Amino acid sequence: MKIQTMHLYHGAVLTQITEHPAFKALNKVEPLYGHYLVNHDTRIIVKYLNRPTTAWSFQFSVKELQAIRADLKLTHNVYLCLVCGQETICALNNEEFSGLIDIDADTRQSIAVDVPEGGSMHVQGDEGRLQNVVHHNSFPGKLFEEDRVVQ
Repeated sequence: MKIQTMHLYHGAVLTQITEHPAFKALNKVEPLYGHYLVNHDTRIIVKYLNRPTTAWSFQFSVKELQAIRADLKLTHNVYLCLVCGQETICALNNEEFSGLIDIDADTRQSIAVDVPEGGSMHVQGDEGRLQNVVHHNSFPGKLFEEDRVVQ
């Protein structure tokens, strides 16, 4: 199988997750590409951009929003893992991304990640802006170390 660009960027996320000491299992959630189940209780959606811009602008299709809604019906441990080229991975938990985009929308939504040189990430979406910055070193530990909601 030929290596595609998306394999490289998704691999960056998955490698860091599997190297975390709390990692136990990884499964693909069908049919959306980049949709994974980590440790039987955490769902992630991986998106990537490989072109640097002033801000990394991630677009979420209606189909992706539907997948996020379905995940939230199963668990509150849902994360968006946004790969900003070869710079960083911005992981957003459901409380964070729910304030940035309207997950119930019937139209495309977007989240922009600004990565200033030497600073933490500033994130905003169609519905608002994160009050706090996202630190580069918060991923992948954020997926494992936040207060867990077990269902």
